[in-house]
Parts: sequence; C-alpha cells; structure tokens
Amino acid sequence: MGEGEARHASAGAASGGAAVRLDKQQRYARRRIMAVGTLLFLAMIMLAVRAVDLQWLQKDRLAALAEKQRYRQYTVVAPRGAILDRQGRILAESIEVPSIAAMADEVPEVDYPRLARALGMSSHALARRLRGRHGFVWLARQIAPVQAEKVMALKVPGVRRESEWRRYHPLGPETGHLIGFVGIDGNGLEGLEHAYDAQLKGTPGVRLVRRDARGRSLPGGSWIRKPVPGKALKLTLDASIQSVAYAALAEAVEKQQANSGSVIVMDPHTGDVLAMASWPGYNPNDFRRFKPGQWRNRAITDVFEPGSTMKPFTVAAALMSGRWHADSRIFCENGAMQVADYVIHDDHREGWLDMAGLLARSSNIGAAKLALDLGPEPLYRLLYDVGFGQRTQIGLSGESPGILPPPERWGPVETANIAFGQGIAVTPLQLATAFSVLANGGHAVAPRILLDASMVDRGQVIPRHISDQIVRMLEYATGPDGTGSKAVPAGYRVAGKTGTAQKPDRHGRYGKKFMAVFAGMAPAENPRIVIAVVVDEPKRSIYGGQVAAPVFRKIAENVLPYLGIPPRMQTMPTAPALQPVAHVMSEDVQAAGSLIGLTLREIRAVAAQRGLRVRVHGSGWVYRYKPSVLDDLKPGDAFEVWLDD
Repeated sequence: MGEGEARHASAGAASGGAAVRLDKQQRYARRRIMAVGTLLFLAMIMLAVRAVDLQWLQKDRLAALAEKQRYRQYTVVAPRGAILDRQGRILAESIEVPSIAAMADEVPEVDYPRLARALGMSSHALARRLRGRHGFVWLARQIAPVQAEKVMALKVPGVRRESEWRRYHPLGPETGHLIGFVGIDGNGLEGLEHAYDAQLKGTPGVRLVRRDARGRSLPGGSWIRKPVPGKALKLTLDASIQSVAYAALAEAVEKQQANSGSVIVMDPHTGDVLAMASWPGYNPNDFRRFKPGQWRNRAITDVFEPGSTMKPFTVAAALMSGRWHADSRIFCENGAMQVADYVIHDDHREGWLDMAGLLARSSNIGAAKLALDLGPEPLYRLLYDVGFGQRTQIGLSGESPGILPPPERWGPVETANIAFGQGIAVTPLQLATAFSVLANGGHAVAPRILLDASMVDRGQVIPRHISDQIVRMLEYATGPDGTGSKAVPAGYRVAGKTGTAQKPDRHGRYGKKFMAVFAGMAPAENPRIVIAVVVDEPKRSIYGGQVAAPVFRKIAENVLPYLGIPPRMQTMPTAPALQPVAHVMSEDVQAAGSLIGLTLREIRAVAAQRGLRVRVHGSGWVYRYKPSVLDDLKPGDAFEVWLDD
C-alpha cells in the first residue's frame, strides 16, 4: 500500500474511534439525565405524598401541635381564704409574690451561667433542673420582686415570671400554734390551716397565654376557668386578748425557767375560745427554722395530771349525792391517812374542815375521804360529763382525749388519787371547759373556735344551786386564807383553784418535777371569762399559787376592762352561807395551842385577842413561828410567823 493510502486509512480509523467515544459519552449523559429525572420524579411523588399526608391525613394533629406551640395553658392557684378574729382583724392572709419558672427544653444552655447568677444559684445546680427535661419547671419560688425583675431583664427564652400566693401571719408566734402554717404549694400543714384546708384552699383556675417564636409570653391571654378564692374563716378568738395572754404566759415561763406553758381564755356561756396560746412559740411565717415538735399546739395535745384543780369537782359530786352539804365538816386526819398500803399526805396538818375550807386549804385527805364515801361511779360520771376523758370536738387536729380510767378499774387507792387529781390526765382546754361548767350555772357547753359554728350545750350536768355554791367556795379559795390570792386583780372578785401536780415519770413514779396550774373565773359574781393556766416544770417555785395564779391576774386585769367590766371596790369574800374556815380552825387552835397551819387572817385574830403585835414573812399558812409559846408574852409584845403556800 502506498504512503498516501496508509495515511488515509490511519485518518479513517482515528475518525471512527472518536465517533465511538462520542456515542458512549452521549449514552452516559442520557443515562445520567434519566437517573436525575427519575430521582426528581420520585422526589416530586414523595413531596406530593407528603403534602397529601400533611394537608389531609395529619391536618388535625399538626394544627393542634401548632396551636400548642403558639399557646400554653397554665394552672393558676387560687388565693386561700383569710383567717380573721371575731372583730374581723386579719390573723392569716395570702399575699401575691413573684416566682420564676421555665419551659426546660426551651432555655438555651448558653444562657445557663447568667441566668444562674441572677437566680443566686450555681450553673451546675441550674443545669440539673433543666438539662434533659421537658415542660414546666420551677426555678425559684416566692422571691423578692427586685430579684424577679433582675431575672426577667435577661430575656432568656423559655423563662417566665409566675405569680404565687404566700401566706402571711401578722401576729407571728402569738397565734402560730393555733393558726398553723401552709406549705409552698399552698396546702395547709398544721393547725387551723390544716384542719380547714378544703374550705380555705379555693379552686385553681386555668389561663391560656399566647407565645412568640422564642417562647416568650405575649401580653393578654384568656381564662379557660377563673380561680375561685377560698372561703374566709372567722374565729371566736380575739386578737387583743390573745396578745395579752401570750405575753403574760411568756413572761411567767421565762421568769420561772420552765419548760413550757399553755393558757386558755374562754367565754363560759358560749364556749367561745377567746385566746389559746402556748410558749415557747414559733413563727409560722418561717416555720422551717423550728423543729416539728415545736409546732404542736400544747393546749390541746399535751396532757398533765391536774392536781388540786380536780377538787372542786370532787366536792360538787359529793354535794350532788345528797350525802354531803356545803356546811358538812370532814376530819382531815391531821395531815396523813392510809388507804390500803398507800399513805396520803397534806402539805399542812388539817383537822376539821367544811367544804369551803377543804378547797381553800386544798386538802388531799378531805377530797379523798369524800370520793371514798361516794364510790367510783358518781365521781367518774361527773368528771366525764364536764368533759374529761373525751375530746372536746373543737375541730383542731391532734386533740388528745386525755386519760380518765373507767370506774371498774378504780380501787380505793385510785379513787382517792383521782379525787385530788392524780391518776387522771387532762389537756388545758379540757380544764378550761370543765371550769366553764361551774361558771355558767352547770351546763356542759362545748368549746368552739369558729364564730359561725353552732353553740353546743350538752345539758345541765351540775344543778345550778350546787355550781353556785362551788363558785362561792372557789372565791373564798382566792381570798387571803386561800392558795389563789395572787390571782386576784385589784377591784375584781375571782373564783378559782390552784394546783401543784407532780409529774409521773415513764414508769408512773412521782419524782421532783411539777406542773403549776391555776384555773378560775372572773368576775366571781357573774363570770364572763374562764382562764386556765398551766406551766410545765417551773424551777424557781413549783406552786400553782406562786407561778400560774399571777398569770391569771395579769390576763384578767387587762381583759375585764377590755370587755367593758370596770373594777369595783374590792371586798373580802366571806363564803356566804358556808361555815367560816377561821371558826373551824379556832377550835383546833384552842385544843392544840399551836399556830402551825393557821392562815394570815387567823394569826391576826390571835394577835388581836392577846393584844400582841405580829411580824409576818411570806403568805399562805404558818409553818414556823417564834417564840414557840405565846403565853409568856405581854400585851404589846411581838411574835413572828413564817407562812408558805
């Protein structure tokens, strides 16, 4: 083949190869175009299917989700009802305060540090509350408005300011034990706040709030259900009387270095509790600073052996039996009497006493002999009828029924002991309720703390003429010859009874710990108030007449004028229609020639009869005197006596 032909053949071959390559490239391009077109077609089909799904199949769900993201429902706690005293003065109210909350999943983590600083917590602590959580979370509750403004100024997404209700008690510790307190979620936890929680709490509301794209609430909103505030409670309590009672009790407990104390002030005719206080107190506005044991209302939860404050009821049972009368005399065995294998003692050696003298001298032996003569059943029935051994049903949580053993368990020793207040346990409220029976003419009127509660009169349990006799005897017991003289405010007449009760240990043995008690009424001629005072383990003096009676006086001398009862010229009670104690004792003095056990009035009578001067130390009854024989003294000479109650 020639050279030209060869070049021609070579050029043809090259041209053919290029054509083949071009054809391959075109086929590859077409396949890519077809693949892309197919993918686009499939994508369009998928988009169409998704559009159908979104537009038709999930339309309602997506609309609801969008609405949920756009709006948020919030529960709004209703304010609790106020607690008022009988005059309408506020004892507890709800105050609106700010709190900080967040939708946990909407708070950016980058904002944790500055948000934590504004909240006064560490970033780590804030992260623990928010990280990995969804929905509503409290960050800081019931804080100061200034701090809330500082937090909201940061404009952190998902963080919101809420309004809550914080409970405020204006009288603080004065009413703490009675009113109680409320937890941070608005639930009553102690006292009246707990007992009447359902009434005070109200009904929460639901509010719908619109939010922007960053989760922040927009102004406005609408109520789905408005909150309904709780109902108010109006108490029988009088804030002024409560303050007086609390202050008088606190002063006595502190002065006597006692463990604690309680006081009740009641209207004996209606059962209205005008004051109920315990000391030491606690502040319900900051209750977490105090131990749970300090929250209890001792006036209704704590029981004690009432000691000699039981004796008026023993005497009443004796008079009701018809076997004994007001002028009946009983021999008190000169200070000691054996019952079975047990010896009963009096603090002072007593001979013959009438009923008034028994109470004025507070003779254990006299009370025991009355009870042993009656037998268990009559005394038990009266004690139960006046309110011992059962809850008063005042409507407060934690009330104790006290201890009153059934009569079939009373042997001679138990019968004798209960007659003078051992072997029985009562609450301060029960003691005040029982003395109210004496003060109102013999009716068992239940105590009440709510002013709109119906008055409950359980009927006449002591005949009127007998309750009147007991009141006159108790008035004599607060005179110069009685143990309760320090209970009497100037210008008023008081009827009452002291008690100095030994405290049994956990084994039932009596040691050297005592309860000082006084219960009484004023004015004695027409009782308007009954006051019961109990002081637990006083250290400086153990006697009810020295420790509890002055508390009664301080309360009465403030409360009686407040109730519109002015003081009058005071006259010494003479126990009308009763055998005078001085006359009874004078027979013993003439027979024995001793001054031991005489009262101040009797000592002055002896001095006047002999024309002697007397120097007196103390009050109560004579336990020592000198010279030991007065017959050697001439008119005008002096002798000394030491008295103790």
